[in-house]
Amino acid sequence: MRRLAPAIYFVLLLTSVAAGQTQLQKPVAAPPARQKPSPGFIDRVLKFLGISDSPGTLKSPGDEKSGELWVADLGSHTTHAVTRGEGYRSPVFLPGSNDILALSGNDVVRISSSGNMKKLYSIAGITKVVAGSTDNPDAVLILLTENAGGHSRAGLLSVSTGKITPLAFDPNSSADLQMVENLEGWTRSYGDRQIYVRRQTKQALSGTVEWSDVFLEAAGQDPVNVSRCNGANCGQPSLSADGRLLIFVKSETE
Repeated sequence: MRRLAPAIYFVLLLTSVAAGQTQLQKPVAAPPARQKPSPGFIDRVLKFLGISDSPGTLKSPGDEKSGELWVADLGSHTTHAVTRGEGYRSPVFLPGSNDILALSGNDVVRISSSGNMKKLYSIAGITKVVAGSTDNPDAVLILLTENAGGHSRAGLLSVSTGKITPLAFDPNSSADLQMVENLEGWTRSYGDRQIYVRRQTKQALSGTVEWSDVFLEAAGQDPVNVSRCNGANCGQPSLSADGRLLIFVKSETE
């Protein structure tokens, strides 16, 4: 038995070493793949025409007023009315065409370049059409009445179906709230060009007359009054996707 002991010990040692090597060679499980975070509120909003990550001013003069829709041709420096009656607000050009999407009360209407108007649907609580999408011609960014926190609600409107997809933002994020405030105004940036509304005044026999005009400012150039409303309130401007046309609302002063 004593002669067998070294042999038994040697066999047990080989078995132990082999087991250890098996454990060492066992593949280590790969860590679970991290899911790519979904795009945030600001990232999704920046996909719309005229929206930049540099917040503009808050609400401009005459933002809530309705009136006639006018178009300025930036090439020929001319303006003309598109609608014959007032009652329209918040117009934007639809990407891929010169058709206009606007609000008349709670009605969403589509207006051709020749002025033919078609009601698409009514949306309770809609306050503003903000901009068309840069990558989806069927989607427009809209604002709805304020939530319990006092902030406007943002959503994506499908032009073809009228379906609204809410865009949630973080009410505790100062950047998200600043962007919502930016959407409530009408200052917009398109590359090196910016459009905004400015208050104008002039002296008349009856006293000081005030109104608002739409200005376009290109990098390194002086601002240009493109609406030239001269006594009427003009605002709520938006550029076409090709940058040639500018739509705005013209309403009479009170």
